[in-house]
Amino acid sequence: MLQELLKKLGYTEEDITKIAKGLSDEKIFLTKEENIEERYAKMKASKEEAEGKLKTAEETSTKIQAEYENYKKGSITQAEYDAKVKEIQDDADKKVKNNEFMTKLEIKLMSKEIGSKDTKDVKANLDLTKISIDGENFLGLDEQVKLIKEKKPYLFNETTEIIKGQDDPNKNKVDPNTPDFSKMSYDELAKYVEENPDAEI
Repeated sequence: MLQELLKKLGYTEEDITKIAKGLSDEKIFLTKEENIEERYAKMKASKEEAEGKLKTAEETSTKIQAEYENYKKGSITQAEYDAKVKEIQDDADKKVKNNEFMTKLEIKLMSKEIGSKDTKDVKANLDLTKISIDGENFLGLDEQVKLIKEKKPYLFNETTEIIKGQDDPNKNKVDPNTPDFSKMSYDELAKYVEENPDAEI
């Protein structure tokens, strides 16, 4: 545990509480797994996509069965039945394709590259008709995200750190000497704290 390590290093209970709160506020998690949030987001989105496919398959089967019953009763002809089945299948294929698109978009918006805090809020500001996907690459997304970040930066996670004592407090500068704690494992963070006891985490 980090608290136990900090106690061994001579930190007071007050300092340990501040460090723990700081880690939580900055969403820095001590784990040996890198990008754990992004990995979880991908797993969650993939699960939802699979559930969506299953639901669509069940609905498609039910609709086709209903049309088959109509055909058996003589309510519709063979040609009408075939046309209905094709229409139902085409509609299902569109739903699956759209579901896959939305899943990949969800994962992209959660990535560190974009860093949206809530994908629903960001998606509400996107014109999805102007976004397409080519393999794993989104076309028309970067331009829209850039504009949203300019107009509504509060929808995204901070990507810069402010250096204390800088001349203009409104300017965000990255301290090149400050490591990215979110990419550090527990052991690496513990070592850094031990070597830099005065560092602010």
